[in-house]
Parts: sequence; C-alpha cells; structure tokens
Amino acid sequence: MIFLYIYITVFTVYFIILAIASMKSSRKIRDKYTPRDANLCVVVYATGRTDTLENLIKQLKNQNYPKQNYTIYTILDKCENISEVTLQSDLNVNVININNLEPVGKSQAYSIIAEKLQEIKDLDAYVFLDSNNYVDSDFLTNANYYLTKYDVFNPMVNYLPQSDKYSFWQEVKSVYSRYISKFVYKTRTRLGLTNIINTDSFVIKKNLLNRIGSFDFQDLISEVQYTLKLANERISVAFVDDLKVYKSIEKFDYRIPSLSRRMNIFWANLTKTPNFTTQEFVMSLAVPNWLTCILIYFMLLRHAYVFPFWVGYSTILITFIVLIIAFCVSLLNANLYPKEYLYLFMYPFISIAKMTYNFPPVRGVRNIIKITTRKHNIEKMTINVVVSDGKKDYTCQLELISDDGLAKVRFINKGKNYLTKNNHLRMVDAIRELTAKLADYGLTLKVCQCCKYFQSVVDGSTNMIKGCCNCQFQGRTPGDIIPTLVWNTCPRFEEHNVVNLF
Repeated sequence: MIFLYIYITVFTVYFIILAIASMKSSRKIRDKYTPRDANLCVVVYATGRTDTLENLIKQLKNQNYPKQNYTIYTILDKCENISEVTLQSDLNVNVININNLEPVGKSQAYSIIAEKLQEIKDLDAYVFLDSNNYVDSDFLTNANYYLTKYDVFNPMVNYLPQSDKYSFWQEVKSVYSRYISKFVYKTRTRLGLTNIINTDSFVIKKNLLNRIGSFDFQDLISEVQYTLKLANERISVAFVDDLKVYKSIEKFDYRIPSLSRRMNIFWANLTKTPNFTTQEFVMSLAVPNWLTCILIYFMLLRHAYVFPFWVGYSTILITFIVLIIAFCVSLLNANLYPKEYLYLFMYPFISIAKMTYNFPPVRGVRNIIKITTRKHNIEKMTINVVVSDGKKDYTCQLELISDDGLAKVRFINKGKNYLTKNNHLRMVDAIRELTAKLADYGLTLKVCQCCKYFQSVVDGSTNMIKGCCNCQFQGRTPGDIIPTLVWNTCPRFEEHNVVNLF
C-alpha cells in the first residue's frame, strides 16, 4: 500500500504541474518570419487502398511555399487502387513503387528514402505523411517556421466526418483526441518535455535523422522506443497545435500503448537514464489511466479508513480532491466547446467497453464463435503425380486446397497423407513446402515446378501457377511455346538443382 500511495501521489503532483502550466495563455504568432526557406523533402507513404492519395498530392503541389524549396516523394507499398503511371506522369512527384508479395511497412519504406537522400547536402528536413492525411495550403510554411524552434515535432491531428455530421461515438472519439492533444501534448511541449512520436505525420531534421539512424516503426510500442532513442540524445519530440493535418474520423486511432507494455519499457530503462529528458520520459510511461487511478485511490481510502496507515485517511482524501480540481482546470484549459464536455465524459464508457471487448477470456470466446460460425470458401482439386526415390517411381496424388484464398497441399500415398502445415498466399509456395518435406525423406516430387525445363510465366495472378516447357525433345517445332502448370508432370522430367542462399 505504501508503494501504491507513493506512485499515485507522484502522478497527482505531475498532473497538477501540467494543469498549472496549461493556465498560461499561448501567444498567437501573426507573422511566422524565418531568415530562410528550408529545403524540405515531403515523403508520402501509401499502402493498401489509397483513396485519398491523389488528393493529398494535389494539396502538396499547391502549397504557398516556394516550389524550388521542396520535393515530393511518394512511396507505393503494394497499393491496390492507385496507378503508378498516373503519378509518374507528374514531373513534380518522385514515385518509389514497392511491389513485394507483402507490404514492407512504413519503417523500411522511410529508411529507404533516408538512405537514398543521405548524401544530398542542401536538404534540411523531412516531412513524413501518411496518404490518408489532408493538409492546408500553408502547411509547409508553418513547418518551416517551427523547424527554427524544434528538431522533431508532431502536428495537430483534426478528424473530419465522412458525412456532414458526426455520429455520437465519433463525437466522443474526436473530443477525447482534442483534449489529450490540447492539454497533455501541448503542455508537455511548453514545459520542454518530450511526447511520443506520431509516425502518421511528423517532421524531423535531416542531420538529426542521420545521427539517430534508421527507423523501426512496427507498432505503437516501437514509436515509444524511438522516442526513447531521441531522448537519450537530449532531443524532445514537440507537439505543435498550430501545424494541422486532417484525416477521416473513420481512421481514428487511440495511439495509446497499453499500460502493461509501457510498464515493461519503464522497468527495462529505469536505471538506464543518462539525462533528465530520458528520466522524465521513462517516468511518464508509468502514468496510470483514469480507471487505474480511481481504483488505486479507492483502495487507499478504504485501507486507511479500516486499518492503521502511515498516512491519514483525510490526507489521502485531500490529495484525491486536489487531483479532481486539477482535472477540472485541465478541462477549462483544453478550450472545448460546452457541449463537448458531455462527449468527453462519455469516453470512459467507450474505454470500459474496449477493455471488456479485448479482455482475454472474452476475446477467446469471440475467436471460438468466429471460427465456428465463419463459412469457409474451400476449393479442392486432386491430381496424379510421380514421386521418385532415385531408383523407382511411385504414382501418388496431390490434393490442392484453397481455403479462403490461402493455399495448402495434401500428399496422398496408399491411403496415407501429409498436409502442409502453413497457409500460403501462392500455390507454388505450398508445393515448395511439400517438396522440401519430401526431400527430407530422400524423395523427389516430379512436377513441372521442380523441373529444370520449367519457366514461370508472370501473368499478374497471385498464384503464378502458369509456365512453359523449354525441353528440346525430338520433334519439337523451333520457337513453339508449350504451356503447362506447376503441378503437371511428364516422362522428360529432370530435377532442377537449386542452392539456397541465406
């Protein structure tokens, strides 16, 4: 109980400091004068469906910032509904198309750009944006001004409704996001403290990025770890509410790592704090959420009322009341509209519902129901194949299975069968897994995919099952193309020796 009291008291003092600091009115900057216009590289990352990408590119091209002082790079990471040709026809946009089987992710994409432009000496800063953002015409002008004050900073995110009006739950989410941004992030920046970097939209100086190294943004926790890396260099991530980006409310993200994962980083770095910026940031990771805070105070009040405690019941009660007063001050300084306070107080109900929905037993029941009720779209095809042990050939069967688009292969021999363990996006990969398994037993699967005369034909399909036979057998017409499929077999099969390089 003593540890809980110290923990919640430190948090209360921290919150009171934020509330007092937020009371200082911010001065409006009328003329964002800068001695020079920095050279900026605007990097737009797009993956999956990119309905807003072309609109964002148009907004960036129409900035009131000098055209010669910024370039636009667009990274298409396996996009589904955007034409690379359309973007490349615009000489003002540099397109990098990554068309792997799976998206490489924002982290690797940003690192590719940073490495590509590392040797450019007159480049001052990067502006990273997700393709689902919208920006004002003065976005780069404002970013240029704040580069004179901060090395790395996040803009204010405003949420836009898809229709003319928010739904009730959208209003709750939007108001909660504004409260956190206007009170917590803005006040921490005013005090010179660091905020967690938001990889959906941020600005960072090139010399700082070269010093820190490549990105590693896999999830929200990786953003915390990168912020910690910046803090170790005495670099604070600022929040600038005067620099705005907009996105649809349907793209709302809580962007709050779970308390348990934050506590893991807290304990791992508690004794590895080389400076005040790192120390404060590590301590801030242990900040409780509202439900944890109320439960701790309830436990302390009940314990102090029933049992002897080294701090009196009245002292704990007064501390709790002071925290409530500080919370009221934070509400006033968040500059919300009167009706928005009602939406903000509804947020705990969403939070409780979200925690209940993701509670492990509830999540397990949901997964069971989902598995038992989901209708699988299963397609099967059985073919005859030949397997050789090097001395003799055996006739067997392959059952090619497509389960909701994922491929597996069942090998059948004299009533016994073996099913590949993994789900694959392509049938060729499923056959490759089976081939490797049979090779462990000294068996060779005599199908076209494993034949040295087989040449794959790229036809744009996911499975890539089509190919042609290049065997120059007697009587073949020169230049004739013989189409085949990866699972076909013939007497002219010759094993294709492949050396795997790791």
